[in-house]
Parts: sequence; C-alpha cells; structure tokens
Amino acid sequence: MPFPFEETIVRSIFDVVNRAAFLKSATVFLGSFLPWIIGIFLIISILASKSFKLKFYYFSLASLSVILSRGIIAEVIQNFACVQRPFEVFNMSPVIDSAFKTGMPSGHMALLTPLALTFLIMNKRQGLIASIAVFLAGFARVAAGVHWISDVLAGIAVGIISFLIIKAILPKKLSDVPANEMDDKSQVV
Repeated sequence: MPFPFEETIVRSIFDVVNRAAFLKSATVFLGSFLPWIIGIFLIISILASKSFKLKFYYFSLASLSVILSRGIIAEVIQNFACVQRPFEVFNMSPVIDSAFKTGMPSGHMALLTPLALTFLIMNKRQGLIASIAVFLAGFARVAAGVHWISDVLAGIAVGIISFLIIKAILPKKLSDVPANEMDDKSQVV
C-alpha cells in the first residue's frame, strides 16, 4: 500500500491528466516514448566516443547497470512486493498500458536511472538533460496512474545502487581517464 499522502497526490494528478487531451498525450509521450529516446541518444553518444575502449567502458557500464537494476533487483522486488498500482486502487483505466504485476519498484526508473548516470559521467551537460528527462518520465508514469511516487523513488534508488556497484566493479584505470585524453592506443592495465 502506498504512503497515506501518496493516494491523494496521485489521484489529483491523475484526475487533472484525464480531463485534458493534451495532457493525456503529453503523459503518453513522456511516459512511453521518452524512455526510448533517452536510450537511443545514449547509444549515439557512446558510438561518438573517441576510442573503442571508451565506447566499450560506457556500453559495459550502462548495460551491466541496467541488467542488474531492471533485470535482477527490480524483478526480485516486484515478485515479492504486493502493492497495487494506482489505476487498480482507483478502479480506472490507466493512461499508459501497464503490466499487471506490481509496480514496486518502477522498472522504467530502474532502467533509466543508470542510463542517465552513464550520460552524467560521459558529459555533465548531457547527463543533466538526461536526468531531467528521467524525472519527466517518472512524473508521467505517476500522472498516468501506473505508479505511486514511492514506486518511482524506489526505482531510482535501485538504479543508483546498481550503477554504483557496476562502476565499482569495472576496471578503474579506464574509468579514470578523461574522455579528451583517451585515444585508440590507450591501454587498460
């Protein structure tokens, strides 16, 4: 069950979104399509990196963090959490189609947070933009009635923890080399 204040806040946001076609469309875009755009831009940014080793590092960091956060930790928690989604509690149709299992933690946030953090270490400006986009996607998932605020925050926490674990495991030498100093002749020791 969500925190007591969440039900009122989420219901209010959900009601506002359902009253205006524009807000419904924006919610669908931000909650369903923006995550794809974030992923595509990350792939393009990784491919634009100067060296193969740097590309490999960023790709490994992003993909292993996502596998750990979304593919393992979020799935395990979702199999044990018994939290109804807002649209189920309110007995309404969600603005965005959603899986029928619990939304605790948000799988979208568990997936998107490591991507935004990878952007952040690649380029602070792109990382800030990606972080704002992740926030907007999370808000849209709440506004669509498919997640509680606590689901989104839990997904972000799972994503951050997974990212930090994977970053700690990957070779330090490669991650410590600034992007502008990296070239194809760089060695990982």
